[in-house]
Amino acid sequence: MLTSELPKISIIIPVLNRGDMLARAIESVLNQQYQNIELLIIDGGSTDNTLSVIKQYAQYITYWCCEHDGSSNVAINKGIARATGDLIASLMADDWYEPGTLLKIGKAFCQHPDADMISCGGRIVYQAQDGEGYQLRSIFTSSRALSLSFYRVFFGVSAICCRFIRRSLYMRIGNYLPADVAGKHIFSADKEFLLRTVLYKAKNIIVDHLGYTYYEHAGSATFDANNYPRLARICSEHLETALHYLKRTDLSLAQRYLLHYWYNDQATRLLLYSLLIKNFHIAAETAITGLKQYTILWPFAFCLIVSKIAVKKWIRLLRKIFDFSAVSDHAY
Repeated sequence: MLTSELPKISIIIPVLNRGDMLARAIESVLNQQYQNIELLIIDGGSTDNTLSVIKQYAQYITYWCCEHDGSSNVAINKGIARATGDLIASLMADDWYEPGTLLKIGKAFCQHPDADMISCGGRIVYQAQDGEGYQLRSIFTSSRALSLSFYRVFFGVSAICCRFIRRSLYMRIGNYLPADVAGKHIFSADKEFLLRTVLYKAKNIIVDHLGYTYYEHAGSATFDANNYPRLARICSEHLETALHYLKRTDLSLAQRYLLHYWYNDQATRLLLYSLLIKNFHIAAETAITGLKQYTILWPFAFCLIVSKIAVKKWIRLLRKIFDFSAVSDHAY
């Protein structure tokens, strides 16, 4: 296949004070051996050495700016507005692409010119205890994990950075929600966007290639499972999203059922997280709202979901104790 036949791919890197990791992300793009790349870096007003890193690679960057934007969603939307590629992807400044990823994506797009999205596999790694190499936390490469459906969006990984999205799809269904009604950053904008892609029946082609690595570290709030205030806020966002989409009249019976189940799942988690951070007002408010909406079904749903959460935690604990996990513990 001629290089000229491959699609133009726009890579957007939103960054804020990641000068110690940004070069690795940029290098992972430059080392792709893919010619038709457009690299855009949107800095949110970094105060560390991020700007000096950007200037070091300026000759390879199509567009960059440094200005306060308030959130990565706003930064990515700025990049989308500037992008001219056939496909657009987001690369977080602390992550990287694996070798050969863009070529795999480009070829898949040529083979499926009507695709709205090309998705590749991904993994989450963290620094090995000895400081040498990385250890694998989890991996998601199967067609099931990367498929577009209400169930996968609600209960799977969004893997938004593993998805190369056609620019025309953004033009058709809109960008990421920049903020909620109170003007606060939306942590779960990726899920809301993917819900739209499902409803608009976007065609998603999955490439059998592990192409994206998420780096879990102390500064990455995305992977902080003990940040209960943040987790509670995400659950609250999910409740708003569920209620918004339940108002639609074009949902199938299965989609409406899953939305109701997701609402109850997130309401249960919000109540539990609120109790953990001693926000009893939100906990009580969540319980009362659940009772108003679902009457006697709410306590049943609450107990069912709490049991499910407890079982999953026990399974994870047993896997950890007996080393049953499918995730490799070897550094690489």
